[in-house]
Amino acid sequence: MPLRGLSDRRKPAQQVVRRATRADAVQILELVSPYAAQGLMLPRTLDQIASRIDNYVVATDAAGHVLACAALEEYSPSLAEVSSVAVSPTQHGKGLGTQVVLGVERLARARDIEEVFALSLTDNFFLSLGYKACTVSRYPEKLARYDSLAKSGVEIIPKRCFQKVLDKTWSAPRLVENVEATAKRRKIAG
Repeated sequence: MPLRGLSDRRKPAQQVVRRATRADAVQILELVSPYAAQGLMLPRTLDQIASRIDNYVVATDAAGHVLACAALEEYSPSLAEVSSVAVSPTQHGKGLGTQVVLGVERLARARDIEEVFALSLTDNFFLSLGYKACTVSRYPEKLARYDSLAKSGVEIIPKRCFQKVLDKTWSAPRLVENVEATAKRRKIAG
């Protein structure tokens, strides 16, 4: 579904939230790499992103440039992690992070996944999307992955864990048409 936003006050820009394609893999890598370098997310390689491209949701501008992304990391038929949430620094505060996470939730429900979790250094983002705080020890699959990565030399920065149930009563939130206007309303209300 196309999203309308404003890149500046004078000319409207078309923004689209959609499933990622193989052509997006390099741009996703360019978007997530600075966050991984800061330890804010786990590092990804181009091959890892390309091989899991069906799990990514992106927000793009009218020219097809990736502005934001998120991925669904499946652990079991009923459990997955919302991961690789990244927004271009020039696009912060415009609601694109929310939109890609909602896209990942839709993807999870399409795959009959009933529970998603996310790890973050920012409490308010996931709490504002209806996630509940929990402990990562609830997810031994994630802890095992962390152990494996730590043994290979990847530094793991402790993050808070958030969980959301997408059971049969869950319905996909409507994607907003004007991402920037929605972000402004949220700032005023919050």
